[in-house]
Amino acid sequence: MSRAPEQITEDGIPYAALDAVAAILRVLAQVAPPGSGAASDLDAWARHVLVLAQAPGADEADPSQRDWHGLSRHVVALVRDDSAAVARSIGELRGAVWSMVEHLSQVVVGDAASDLDARNQLTQLRAAIDGPAEDLRESALATVRRLSQIIEEKHERQLQLASELGRRVTELKAELEDIRREADIDPLTQVGNRGVFQRELPRALQMRCLLDEPACLALVDIDSFKQINDACGHTAGDAALELIAGALVRSFPRRSDIVARLGGDEFAVILPATTAHDGLRLTERFLEVVRTIEIPQTGPDTSLTVSAGVAEALPAEQADAWLARADRALYLAKARGRDCVVIAAEEPERADGPSVGEQPPAATAPLAGDR
Repeated sequence: MSRAPEQITEDGIPYAALDAVAAILRVLAQVAPPGSGAASDLDAWARHVLVLAQAPGADEADPSQRDWHGLSRHVVALVRDDSAAVARSIGELRGAVWSMVEHLSQVVVGDAASDLDARNQLTQLRAAIDGPAEDLRESALATVRRLSQIIEEKHERQLQLASELGRRVTELKAELEDIRREADIDPLTQVGNRGVFQRELPRALQMRCLLDEPACLALVDIDSFKQINDACGHTAGDAALELIAGALVRSFPRRSDIVARLGGDEFAVILPATTAHDGLRLTERFLEVVRTIEIPQTGPDTSLTVSAGVAEALPAEQADAWLARADRALYLAKARGRDCVVIAAEEPERADGPSVGEQPPAATAPLAGDR
């Protein structure tokens, strides 16, 4: 929808500028990952910019104002989320291209041998031209037969190599998918690893902002885990970690819930569309499940309990601040005797430090370890 550059909107924005922004958004939509929903969102933003249609996530359209802040936030989040996928795609492309080079080199070598054979046949035919007619006839027929055979062999070889290349590319794609999945899974507990948690925590905040719905973060730490390792051995400790991970998956079963092991004996659960009250209720139910767990490698006197801190995301809160509040709540649960849940205070970290009884965690430091 092209307009003259001098035409402007009622709020003083040139229509040409709006057309340019909409064109950029539609190009981004064309290259968005299929099935992600990003393409439809970008198309909706383009319509919003051009004709003030309702912006994605807005309750209703505002016929007098364009949501430039919302558009900027959405595009920045999209680019940031796609950066890791782009890096993985480049790695996959490099692997596929190298496999193709490897197989094509075989074609070149094979074709070179065939071409040499064909040149030899033509050389013999040229030599027969000056000889007797009968010899020329026989040589020509032999050359035709051999050249036909060379062409058929080359064609068959190329078909075989093309088939092998296609099979290998398919295998590489499957292997890369397996590697990608394995890279996100903690090998012992079979839940998400710390990398998954670090990727999904900011996304949960983005979805909270976009959908205007609550989100909760629960940090879980096994009580006296070092004592279990020291008294019963690391085999018992590993069994405890696996049992806790299984209990977490059963206690937080929604597809949108993210269960991850942060390291050592500490786990995290990201709960979209969950208030602090519901997060507390679900986590307390999980603690009840843990109290019934028996570790096979230990005696009957060995009990298994956990402590937890729950924090509901605050408006405009960053991921590290959200994590720090949940971690402070976990420290308080430990200080109150363990085997309990504490809800984080609904205010950012104070400049004068925590109150009496609190221990200030470092948001960027490893969270794992016995407490």
